Amino acid sequence: MQLRLSSGKIIDEKVHNIGIIALGSFLENHGSALPIDTDAKIASYIALKVSILTGGKFLGVVIPSTEYDYVKHGIHNKPEEVVDFIKFLIKEGKKIGIKKFLIVNCHGGNVLIERFLNDLEKEFNVEIKMKNITFTHAATEEVSVGYVVGIVDENKMDEHNFIKYREIGMVGLKEARENNKFIDGEAKVVEKEGVRIDKELGKRILNNVTKECVEIVKLWINR
Repeated sequence: MQLRLSSGKIIDEKVHNIGIIALGSFLENHGSALPIDTDAKIASYIALKVSILTGGKFLGVVIPSTEYDYVKHGIHNKPEEVVDFIKFLIKEGKKIGIKKFLIVNCHGGNVLIERFLNDLEKEFNVEIKMKNITFTHAATEEVSVGYVVGIVDENKMDEHNFIKYREIGMVGLKEARENNKFIDGEAKVVEKEGVRIDKELGKRILNNVTKECVEIVKLWINR
């Protein structure tokens, strides 16, 4: 049997060698207006859209996630557990002809797995690119993107503030702020500016990051 690799709306037959993986977090507090699996939902939304626009294969979402030990706003795993799940996706992906893997990551703590990626490439003789798309936690950017994706409850925005929910902007996460100057800087901005829904900002961010991911796929195809 000959597979019809040219069928459907794809940018090139070579796109069938590319797999797209969503990486986020499933159990992480995001105030009142966003769900606890915000990062996983946003990552999946972007990864699936890139798959649809290019024809690349959407391989699903990684279930475990990891986090810095000083950031305490959810339940996470060890970096090695995240890598083990990705190994499974790579093994199964190779069986269907995938040689290049784009990981769309929307959870900041997952950057801890980047140090393992070169070893994975060598072990499985594949290419891996991890695209990190992260926002100040549960603050304006993430709320705005979440609104466009369709996961924000606008009726709960009145109570979505860092006074009631300490994880918003990580304002109330003292240990995280003490250990990470970047987190502390973002928290100070949220303390000053608060949190709001900016629909145009959300659309612009999603459009930009989707285009960036599509360009990664195109570069792989044209190499």
